[in-house]
Order: sequence, then structure tokens, then C-alpha cells
Amino acid sequence: MTFALEAGPTDIAVPTCAGWTVADLAVHVGNFCGFWSHVLCEGTGRAKTPLPDPPTGDGVVSWVARACADLISGLEATPAATEVWTWFEADRTAGFVARRCAHELSVHRYDAQSARGICTPIPIELAADGIDEVLDVLITTRDQPAEGSGRSLALLSTDVGSEWLVALKPGRIEVERRTGDETPREGPELFVSGTASDLELTLYRRPTLSPVDVHGDDTVLEEWYRRFAF
Repeated sequence: MTFALEAGPTDIAVPTCAGWTVADLAVHVGNFCGFWSHVLCEGTGRAKTPLPDPPTGDGVVSWVARACADLISGLEATPAATEVWTWFEADRTAGFVARRCAHELSVHRYDAQSARGICTPIPIELAADGIDEVLDVLITTRDQPAEGSGRSLALLSTDVGSEWLVALKPGRIEVERRTGDETPREGPELFVSGTASDLELTLYRRPTLSPVDVHGDDTVLEEWYRRFAF
């Protein structure tokens, strides 16, 4: 993450984050790390590591590097089962924090790299779990439109062999996981296949490193983006 931030000027645009410069992205990431670092401190009774206001200019890179290092230290010092505050009622543990931070930072690492023209894929297992997190956690905390179409899309990974069938129901989203030899209960209107990294990037509306194979009604993907923006 910090390597991509420090690889050039901080006042240039981030192509994958409309309206943001590299400095804006760095401030967001630093505040994100500082927030969750303090959550871990509160859950364990440790003193909070100070997080000063971000400096302007290129000094923001060392500031965010320090915030990231503090978060990593806090995660390493906190057992995953430790009860801490989270915004996800179903899981209020340090393990949730570790998972949320891993996926947030992996996507923003990609964003930072996009400003430098050096994008690399999200690691396979992390990307597959990132898809699960989007479908099981992030999307479930967002209000879904009552006028949902009921249409569905299938995500087919070419490297981990996982498949997700995502139905865009009125007021909710339903997810079915299946193996390659199973027949879905309902035929999806859109099939999207690619690596786990490219599938996760597609869900986050980021450009993929390799072309994804899209068959069917691609307006289903636009409906997904109306329901999930990051």
C-alpha cells in the first residue's frame, strides 16, 4: 500500500476513485487504519496510539505508513476472538476487524497502484474471501430498493472453482453458493467468469487486470452497482 503511495507525486488523480487525488486516498486510508486501531485498543484496554491530523503534501505518505503500522501491531496483539465494537451486529470480534481491514486495504492498494500504472492482482484466497465479504457482510448492511427486479447474476471463478449466484430481489439480495457440477435453482440472466481477483474488482466496479467473460444481460451488473458502491 505505502509503496504505491510513495511511488510518485501525491497530487495526481486516482483513476478508480472519482474526484480523489493520491493524497485524498492516503488520508482516507490513514483515518481508516487509525479508527480500527483505536477500536482494538478500546476492546483490550490498551492506550490509544495518537493519530495526528494528516500533513499536507508528500508528508502524508509517512503519516499513513505510521497509521498502517499501528493497525498491524494492534491486530497482532489482539486475539481474533476478542470482543470489540464493530458496526456488524453478527460479528463483534477482532477477527471481523482483521477481515474488514484486509479487504478494504487490498482494494485501496489497487486504487493507489492505478494512479501509478502498476496494478497487481489481489491474492487468490484473499480475493475469494473478499467476494464472500461483499455478499455476506457489506451488502447486507445497505438498504435495498423495494423495486428490485429479481434478476440474478452468476460469478464463476476460473482459479478457485467457486461459484456465486446473486439474486437481486425486492428489498434484499440472496446468495447461493454452488459447485461447478450443480444446476442453479433459477437460471441467471448474466454470467461473469474470471479470476477471483477480477471478479472481486468487478463487484467493486474497478477495472480488471484481465478481461472477464460476460454472457447475458449486462444491465444486471448496472443494477448491482446501483445497490453497491464503494
